[in-house]
Amino acid sequence: MQNILINDDFGRSIKRLRSILPKLSFGLLISTYLISAIIMGIFHAQNAANIGFMVAAFLVPLAIQAGRGTLVFFFQLNPAHIQGRFSFGMIAATALLILSIIEAWLVLAPYGFTWIVSVSTLMLIGWVIEIMILKETIFATQIELFQNRERWHEVKNFYIAQNELKQFIERLQEGNIPLIASPSELKEEVISEEPETIPEDRSLLLLSELKNLLEGNALSPSLNGQAKGSK
Repeated sequence: MQNILINDDFGRSIKRLRSILPKLSFGLLISTYLISAIIMGIFHAQNAANIGFMVAAFLVPLAIQAGRGTLVFFFQLNPAHIQGRFSFGMIAATALLILSIIEAWLVLAPYGFTWIVSVSTLMLIGWVIEIMILKETIFATQIELFQNRERWHEVKNFYIAQNELKQFIERLQEGNIPLIASPSELKEEVISEEPETIPEDRSLLLLSELKNLLEGNALSPSLNGQAKGSK
């Protein structure tokens, strides 16, 4: 049944927009990184004492923006690493935004309030795009993970085993679980055990009886009631 509530041309436009939005959003995010770094480099270079400081004025902001992007999206490399509502990427993006705005205020203060507002707005737009892409990436990662039941069970078993191991280590440190000796230690303990020794007086008695038997002096009963070997 055809949907008469939505214009067909508008529906096709939405599909095309959805197909280009991912590339567009990532392109805009990378552009905000580059433009922010170049602008800060230009204003830092104004006070450069030599060519070395002038080069560093551009390289340092570029490195900061590259590190910012890596910190924000790093944990999306592994779908099994589930991110919460306040993930490390969101915290890193917010903290770096605050530092960037403070830097912009300090560097652009001599050039007027309009430059401060413009650069801060650009950085704020980049932060909003960052958060939106990060949330969509987390959601897409969860869909990819939870739709595969086998992979979902693997992740569940991993977190269960991790929790059990953590509890075991905590109980072990508290002394609630006795330490189990290794097989090598048990073997050494068995070898080190001395065999049961015969008491000294009993051993001497046995030796004397054996000597009497060898010499033929041992007593034995006879027919007349006298012991053989007796004198």
